[in-house]
Amino acid sequence: VLKYNKFYIGLARDDQARNYVIFRPQKSNFRLEARLAQSPELEKKLADAGLDVMDYDKKWTRYRIRLSKDEIRTHAQLLTEMFKMAYDYAAA
Repeated sequence: VLKYNKFYIGLARDDQARNYVIFRPQKSNFRLEARLAQSPELEKKLADAGLDVMDYDKKWTRYRIRLSKDEIRTHAQLLTEMFKMAYDYAAA
């Protein structure tokens, strides 16, 4: 379930926050932040796909990626794979 907060849209299950992935809406696009361990393999996959990886936040262990609506459709498979990796990382 999506949980709408003032600064971001998170995920929740049974009213418990599950913020392994959060979304920060902006005017023309949005920023996706996925909690994952830093990985050169994942960074290469994202770069090869042409996604705008802003940075890796070491404090919160999150990749920050800027996406447009078209990129969501184009890279749905890669994003789904990344969401599953973030879920597994959060569960460990």
